[in-house]
Amino acid sequence: MSEEDCISETLSELQARHRKEMKAFEGQKRAAIKNAKSRGKKGKAALKDAEFKYDGLERDIRERHQREVEMLSGDGGEDGQDGVVGTEIAADTDAAKETVAETRPERSDRATSDEENAREEESRQEARRRAQQKKLKKKNARRQRELEREKRIEEENAQAGPSRRELEVEAMQKLYLSPRGLNVQEVEADGNCLYRAVGVQCARLGMDIVDGTKPERSYGKIRGICADVLLGSNRSEYEPFAEYDDANDYEDYVEKVRSSSTWGGQLELRALSEGLKRPIVVFSAEGPPLVMGKEFAVESDRTEDDDGDWANKSMLLLSFHRHYYALGEHYNSVVPK
Repeated sequence: MSEEDCISETLSELQARHRKEMKAFEGQKRAAIKNAKSRGKKGKAALKDAEFKYDGLERDIRERHQREVEMLSGDGGEDGQDGVVGTEIAADTDAAKETVAETRPERSDRATSDEENAREEESRQEARRRAQQKKLKKKNARRQRELEREKRIEEENAQAGPSRRELEVEAMQKLYLSPRGLNVQEVEADGNCLYRAVGVQCARLGMDIVDGTKPERSYGKIRGICADVLLGSNRSEYEPFAEYDDANDYEDYVEKVRSSSTWGGQLELRALSEGLKRPIVVFSAEGPPLVMGKEFAVESDRTEDDDGDWANKSMLLLSFHRHYYALGEHYNSVVPK
């Protein structure tokens, strides 16, 4: 509507139109600022441009509104303006001016608030970026220290000659594994090593109780099988041999087997043999192979003749190491060459 046409409006109609126009303008301004903020770092310049542009547009709109109010006030004394008399317009003109003046600080405060929010968001993003850089720097420094430590250990080991671990593996390989066409397959060294090794063996034999693509990660399921046997119908065969080092009673001991990273030993191997219905053979440098669960063996599982065809035996094959790691005893998987 042109400024000349505004005189055909009453004051209330003029004020209503002004409010409607300002509401539409505020919506456009918020949308433009929101769009600029969503563009990340590239949006900083766009945000400043949008704020500058809409601040100028807002001034233009308010100046036009002021002129329209003044024009209506100046022309209001003429007759025939839709029943509006000059005295009514004159009485309401000051109120209209006050309304326009009162809205200006509110709009200005809102623009200032948007600017402050944008600066705060930019500050938060910068703080997150610095924190990520600091974290990465610490991680790289820690990794570098680990590499240097590993290098020193390797140099010390090279100067010291064969370690107890190397001597133990060499003896086991020479006495028991090589004659049977077998090799040690290393598994991760933690409190779950026995259960990890059993999981790898289950996958080797095609047993569907484990994930064949990630058998080492099935140690939780293997632990559950072991715990179920320990509390099962043959509980009396296991309970007298349980050692309660960190447990209050047998039930607590079994719960640690099921849900913690407590190391396993011969008691757990015997229970796993029963739970899996397979013999478990444990090779060690300290003596002949130890067989758990012979009652589950089939004809091809004979070990007495050592026929060398261990790839076709249905037994689970593990190796026991007393000096493999400084932390203590360790179990690995054993596989055909």
